[in-house]
Amino acid sequence: MEELITEQKFASLDEFWDALSPIGKIFGNPLTKFIYRGQSDGDWKLVPQVYRQAIIDRYRTGMHAALGKDHIGQTHFEWWLLESFLYHSDQRGLAIPGDSMEFRKFFEIQNIMTVNGIANHGWPQMQVLPMMAMAQHHGIPTRLLDWSSNAMVACYFAAAGAVNKPTPQTGQTLAVFGFTFNSYRREVGFRHVRVPGSTSANLSAQGGSFILVNNNGYRGEEFAIDADLESTLNSTDRLIKLTLPIELAGELLMRCHKFGFSAATVFPGYDGAAKAVLERQLAVSFLERLV
Repeated sequence: MEELITEQKFASLDEFWDALSPIGKIFGNPLTKFIYRGQSDGDWKLVPQVYRQAIIDRYRTGMHAALGKDHIGQTHFEWWLLESFLYHSDQRGLAIPGDSMEFRKFFEIQNIMTVNGIANHGWPQMQVLPMMAMAQHHGIPTRLLDWSSNAMVACYFAAAGAVNKPTPQTGQTLAVFGFTFNSYRREVGFRHVRVPGSTSANLSAQGGSFILVNNNGYRGEEFAIDADLESTLNSTDRLIKLTLPIELAGELLMRCHKFGFSAATVFPGYDGAAKAVLERQLAVSFLERLV
Protein backbone atom coordinates (compact mmCIF):
# COMPACT_ATOMS: atom_id res chain seq x y z
CA MET A 1 0.00 0.00 0.00
CA GLU A 2 1.31 3.44 -0.94
CA GLU A 3 1.98 6.03 1.75
CA LEU A 4 -0.70 8.70 2.11
CA ILE A 5 1.97 11.44 2.04
CA THR A 6 5.18 11.09 0.05
CA GLU A 7 7.93 13.65 -0.41
CA GLN A 8 10.52 13.80 -3.15
CA LYS A 9 13.41 16.26 -2.95
CA PHE A 10 15.02 17.57 -6.12
CA ALA A 11 18.30 19.45 -6.46
CA SER A 12 18.02 19.96 -10.22
CA LEU A 13 15.53 22.27 -11.94
CA ASP A 14 15.33 19.96 -14.97
CA GLU A 15 14.51 16.94 -12.80
CA PHE A 16 11.93 18.92 -10.82
CA TRP A 17 10.29 20.17 -14.03
CA ASP A 18 10.22 16.70 -15.56
CA ALA A 19 8.71 15.26 -12.36
CA LEU A 20 5.75 17.63 -12.70
CA SER A 21 5.02 16.58 -16.27
CA PRO A 22 1.42 15.41 -16.81
CA ILE A 23 2.83 12.49 -18.82
CA GLY A 24 5.66 11.71 -16.39
CA LYS A 25 6.13 8.83 -13.98
CA ILE A 26 4.58 10.58 -10.98
CA PHE A 27 1.48 12.29 -12.38
CA GLY A 28 1.15 10.59 -15.76
CA ASN A 29 -1.31 7.81 -14.89
CA PRO A 30 -4.40 8.66 -17.02
CA LEU A 31 -6.66 6.89 -14.51
CA THR A 32 -5.57 9.13 -11.62
CA LYS A 33 -6.65 12.75 -11.45
CA PHE A 34 -4.49 15.18 -9.47
CA ILE A 35 -4.94 18.76 -8.39
CA TYR A 36 -1.88 20.90 -7.59
CA ARG A 37 -0.79 23.60 -5.18
CA GLY A 38 2.45 25.59 -5.01
CA GLN A 39 3.93 27.09 -1.85
CA SER A 40 6.99 29.30 -1.54
CA ASP A 41 8.17 27.55 1.63
CA GLY A 42 8.51 23.78 1.63
CA ASP A 43 8.23 23.66 5.42
CA TRP A 44 4.71 25.10 5.48
CA LYS A 45 1.86 22.71 6.09
CA LEU A 46 -1.39 22.93 4.13
CA VAL A 47 -3.22 25.26 6.50
CA PRO A 48 -6.01 27.60 5.29
CA GLN A 49 -5.25 31.26 5.97
CA VAL A 50 -8.05 31.89 8.43
CA TYR A 51 -6.81 29.02 10.61
CA ARG A 52 -3.31 30.49 10.96
CA GLN A 53 -2.29 32.05 14.26
CA ALA A 54 -0.71 35.08 12.58
CA ILE A 55 -3.91 35.85 10.64
CA ILE A 56 -6.11 35.43 13.71
CA ASP A 57 -3.83 37.65 15.80
CA ARG A 58 -3.82 40.32 13.10
CA TYR A 59 -7.49 40.48 12.15
CA ARG A 60 -9.57 38.83 14.89
CA THR A 61 -9.48 41.84 17.17
CA GLY A 62 -11.91 43.94 19.19
CA MET A 63 -15.38 42.43 19.39
CA HIS A 64 -14.30 39.27 17.59
CA ALA A 65 -11.52 38.61 20.10
CA ALA A 66 -14.02 39.20 22.91
CA LEU A 67 -16.39 36.58 21.48
CA GLY A 68 -14.03 33.89 22.70
CA LYS A 69 -11.83 31.24 21.15
CA ASP A 70 -14.47 28.61 20.47
CA HIS A 71 -15.80 27.42 17.12
CA ILE A 72 -18.85 29.65 17.24
CA GLY A 73 -16.74 32.76 17.82
CA GLN A 74 -14.57 31.75 14.85
CA THR A 75 -17.65 31.30 12.67
CA HIS A 76 -18.84 34.80 13.60
CA PHE A 77 -15.39 36.19 12.69
CA GLU A 78 -15.38 34.44 9.31
CA TRP A 79 -18.95 35.60 8.63
CA TRP A 80 -17.93 39.18 9.45
CA LEU A 81 -15.03 39.09 6.97
CA LEU A 82 -17.40 37.93 4.22
CA GLU A 83 -20.18 40.33 5.20
CA SER A 84 -17.71 43.22 5.08
CA PHE A 85 -16.54 42.07 1.64
CA LEU A 86 -20.19 42.01 0.56
CA TYR A 87 -20.80 45.50 1.97
CA HIS A 88 -17.83 47.09 0.22
CA SER A 89 -18.66 45.30 -3.04
CA ASP A 90 -22.16 46.80 -2.81
CA GLN A 91 -20.64 50.24 -2.30
CA ARG A 92 -18.93 49.97 -5.68
CA GLY A 93 -21.71 48.11 -7.50
CA LEU A 94 -19.66 44.92 -7.85
CA ALA A 95 -21.55 41.70 -8.53
CA ILE A 96 -21.34 38.84 -6.02
CA PRO A 97 -21.74 35.26 -7.32
CA GLY A 98 -24.92 33.56 -6.15
CA ASP A 99 -26.40 36.85 -5.01
CA SER A 100 -30.16 37.29 -4.62
CA MET A 101 -32.66 38.60 -2.11
CA GLU A 102 -33.01 35.05 -0.81
CA PHE A 103 -29.25 34.81 -0.33
CA ARG A 104 -29.14 38.13 1.53
CA LYS A 105 -31.83 36.89 3.90
CA PHE A 106 -29.99 33.61 4.42
CA PHE A 107 -26.71 35.41 5.09
CA GLU A 108 -28.07 37.68 7.83
CA ILE A 109 -26.19 37.12 11.07
CA GLN A 110 -29.35 36.09 12.91
CA ASN A 111 -29.86 33.19 10.50
CA ILE A 112 -26.18 32.23 10.31
CA MET A 113 -26.00 32.03 14.10
CA THR A 114 -29.29 30.13 14.27
CA VAL A 115 -27.94 27.53 11.86
CA ASN A 116 -24.39 27.43 13.30
CA GLY A 117 -24.81 28.74 16.85
CA ILE A 118 -24.60 25.45 18.77
CA ALA A 119 -22.48 23.41 16.36
CA ASN A 120 -20.98 24.66 13.11
CA HIS A 121 -20.43 21.36 11.33
CA GLY A 122 -22.23 22.66 8.23
CA TRP A 123 -20.29 25.93 8.01
CA PRO A 124 -19.82 27.28 5.43
CA GLN A 125 -23.17 26.33 3.93
CA MET A 126 -23.40 25.67 0.19
CA GLN A 127 -25.02 29.06 -0.43
CA VAL A 128 -21.95 30.82 1.00
CA LEU A 129 -19.26 29.03 -1.01
CA PRO A 130 -19.36 31.06 -4.27
CA MET A 131 -18.92 34.35 -2.39
CA MET A 132 -16.25 32.78 -0.16
CA ALA A 133 -14.38 31.59 -3.26
CA MET A 134 -14.45 35.07 -4.78
CA ALA A 135 -13.35 36.68 -1.51
CA GLN A 136 -10.50 34.17 -1.27
CA HIS A 137 -9.28 35.10 -4.75
CA HIS A 138 -9.22 38.75 -3.77
CA GLY A 139 -7.26 38.46 -0.53
CA ILE A 140 -9.82 37.72 2.21
CA PRO A 141 -8.62 34.96 4.57
CA THR A 142 -10.99 31.98 4.42
CA ARG A 143 -10.96 28.29 5.24
CA LEU A 144 -10.38 27.43 1.56
CA LEU A 145 -7.05 26.28 0.13
CA ASP A 146 -6.42 27.19 -3.52
CA TRP A 147 -5.59 24.34 -5.92
CA SER A 148 -5.22 24.12 -9.69
CA SER A 149 -5.83 21.45 -12.28
CA ASN A 150 -2.52 22.50 -13.89
CA ALA A 151 0.83 21.68 -12.27
CA MET A 152 2.53 24.58 -14.10
CA VAL A 153 0.16 27.06 -12.44
CA ALA A 154 1.20 25.62 -9.08
CA CYS A 155 4.85 25.97 -10.15
CA TYR A 156 4.28 29.63 -10.94
CA PHE A 157 2.79 30.35 -7.50
CA ALA A 158 5.62 28.55 -5.69
CA ALA A 159 8.31 30.40 -7.65
CA ALA A 160 6.60 33.80 -7.61
CA GLY A 161 5.99 33.57 -3.87
CA ALA A 162 9.68 32.86 -3.33
CA VAL A 163 11.05 35.67 -5.51
CA ASN A 164 8.65 38.17 -3.91
CA LYS A 165 10.02 37.48 -0.41
CA PRO A 166 11.86 40.57 0.89
CA THR A 167 14.61 38.46 2.49
CA PRO A 168 14.69 34.92 1.04
CA GLN A 169 16.82 32.56 3.07
CA THR A 170 19.49 30.26 1.62
CA GLY A 171 18.81 26.64 2.50
CA GLN A 172 15.03 26.84 2.29
CA THR A 173 12.92 25.00 -0.27
CA LEU A 174 9.77 25.69 -2.26
CA ALA A 175 7.17 23.00 -2.83
CA VAL A 176 4.55 21.84 -5.29
CA PHE A 177 1.89 19.41 -4.05
CA GLY A 178 -0.12 16.94 -6.08
CA PHE A 179 -3.27 15.63 -4.42
CA THR A 180 -5.57 12.81 -5.48
CA PHE A 181 -8.57 11.44 -3.63
CA ASN A 182 -11.79 9.52 -4.15
CA SER A 183 -14.27 12.15 -5.31
CA TYR A 184 -17.22 9.85 -4.60
CA ARG A 185 -16.52 8.99 -0.99
CA ARG A 186 -18.22 10.74 1.87
CA GLU A 187 -15.59 13.32 2.75
CA VAL A 188 -15.21 13.95 6.47
CA GLY A 189 -11.88 15.70 6.92
CA PHE A 190 -12.16 17.98 3.90
CA ARG A 191 -14.42 19.01 1.05
CA HIS A 192 -13.39 19.52 -2.56
CA VAL A 193 -15.13 22.73 -3.61
CA ARG A 194 -15.69 23.67 -7.23
CA VAL A 195 -17.60 26.79 -8.17
CA PRO A 196 -18.51 28.11 -11.65
CA GLY A 197 -15.62 29.58 -13.63
CA SER A 198 -17.63 32.79 -13.97
CA THR A 199 -17.18 33.34 -10.23
CA SER A 200 -13.82 35.01 -10.86
CA ALA A 201 -11.63 35.67 -13.89
CA ASN A 202 -8.65 34.60 -11.75
CA LEU A 203 -10.34 31.31 -10.88
CA SER A 204 -10.95 30.32 -14.50
CA ALA A 205 -7.48 31.45 -15.64
CA GLN A 206 -5.86 29.31 -12.93
CA GLY A 207 -7.95 26.19 -13.49
CA GLY A 208 -8.85 26.68 -9.87
CA SER A 209 -10.78 24.71 -7.30
CA PHE A 210 -10.53 24.56 -3.51
CA ILE A 211 -10.04 22.19 -0.64
CA LEU A 212 -12.08 23.19 2.40
CA VAL A 213 -10.32 21.75 5.46
CA ASN A 214 -13.02 20.97 8.01
CA ASN A 215 -12.40 22.57 11.39
CA ASN A 216 -15.75 22.45 13.12
CA GLY A 217 -17.07 21.86 16.60
CA TYR A 218 -19.43 22.95 19.34
CA ARG A 219 -20.10 26.08 21.33
CA GLY A 220 -17.52 26.25 24.12
CA GLU A 221 -15.10 23.89 22.32
CA GLU A 222 -11.84 25.66 21.53
CA PHE A 223 -11.16 26.31 17.86
CA ALA A 224 -8.16 24.37 16.52
CA ILE A 225 -5.46 26.80 15.38
CA ASP A 226 -3.30 25.70 12.41
CA ALA A 227 -5.52 22.74 11.46
CA ASP A 228 -4.00 21.25 8.30
CA LEU A 229 -5.08 19.07 5.40
CA GLU A 230 -2.37 16.49 6.10
CA SER A 231 -4.02 15.39 9.35
CA THR A 232 -7.39 14.72 7.65
CA LEU A 233 -6.25 12.16 5.06
CA ASN A 234 -7.46 8.58 4.95
CA SER A 235 -6.60 5.47 2.95
CA THR A 236 -8.31 6.74 -0.23
CA ASP A 237 -6.12 9.86 -0.42
CA ARG A 238 -2.60 10.44 -1.68
CA LEU A 239 -0.60 13.64 -1.26
CA ILE A 240 2.71 14.02 -3.11
CA LYS A 241 5.11 16.82 -2.21
CA LEU A 242 7.95 17.81 -4.53
CA THR A 243 10.56 20.26 -3.23
CA LEU A 244 13.27 22.36 -4.88
CA PRO A 245 16.00 24.52 -3.28
CA ILE A 246 14.84 28.12 -3.05
CA GLU A 247 18.05 29.21 -4.76
CA LEU A 248 16.47 27.95 -8.01
CA ALA A 249 13.24 29.93 -7.60
CA GLY A 250 14.30 32.66 -10.03
CA GLU A 251 15.21 30.15 -12.73
CA LEU A 252 11.95 28.28 -12.12
CA LEU A 253 9.93 31.47 -12.53
CA MET A 254 11.74 32.31 -15.77
CA ARG A 255 11.01 28.82 -17.08
CA CYS A 256 7.34 29.24 -16.17
CA HIS A 257 7.36 32.48 -18.19
CA LYS A 258 8.88 30.70 -21.19
CA PHE A 259 6.12 28.10 -21.07
CA GLY A 260 3.42 30.77 -20.87
CA PHE A 261 2.71 30.83 -17.14
CA SER A 262 3.14 34.21 -15.49
CA ALA A 263 1.19 36.75 -13.46
CA ALA A 264 -0.19 38.02 -16.77
CA THR A 265 -1.83 34.66 -17.47
CA VAL A 266 -3.04 33.72 -13.98
CA PHE A 267 -4.27 37.24 -13.11
CA PRO A 268 -5.99 38.45 -16.30
CA GLY A 269 -5.93 42.22 -16.66
CA TYR A 270 -3.56 45.15 -16.42
CA ASP A 271 -2.53 44.41 -12.84
CA GLY A 272 -1.42 40.91 -13.84
CA ALA A 273 0.53 42.25 -16.80
CA ALA A 274 2.32 44.78 -14.60
CA LYS A 275 3.02 42.14 -11.96
CA ALA A 276 4.57 39.89 -14.63
CA VAL A 277 6.99 42.65 -15.63
CA LEU A 278 8.14 43.26 -12.06
CA GLU A 279 8.40 39.56 -11.16
CA ARG A 280 10.60 38.96 -14.17
CA GLN A 281 13.02 41.59 -12.86
CA LEU A 282 12.90 40.04 -9.36
CA ALA A 283 13.67 36.63 -10.86
CA VAL A 284 16.78 38.02 -12.59
CA SER A 285 18.11 39.51 -9.35
CA PHE A 286 16.92 36.74 -7.04
CA LEU A 287 20.28 35.12 -6.26
CA GLU A 288 21.74 38.49 -5.28
CA ARG A 289 19.02 38.95 -2.63
CA LEU A 290 19.42 35.60 -0.90
CA VAL A 291 20.49 35.92 2.73
